[in-house]
Amino acid sequence: MKAELLNEFYLLQRSRASVDYHEMMEEQVYMPVKRVNKKMTTWISERGHMLMNLDVRLNSSLKYLRKKYLKF
Repeated sequence: MKAELLNEFYLLQRSRASVDYHEMMEEQVYMPVKRVNKKMTTWISERGHMLMNLDVRLNSSLKYLRKKYLKF
């Protein structure tokens, strides 16, 4: 039984063209990974920009408050 299954698997692999296998891998594995990578890098980039803008606003607010209330 095991030998028959191995033989069937071998024949299945031989009947499949390498181009079909490559296209199948591209379609089912690489493309979803590329989409997720793009989504994550976009999300991280947007979050970084948001945090940098928040830091700039906070620093300008602190600078204004220091000038107004902490006069020595």
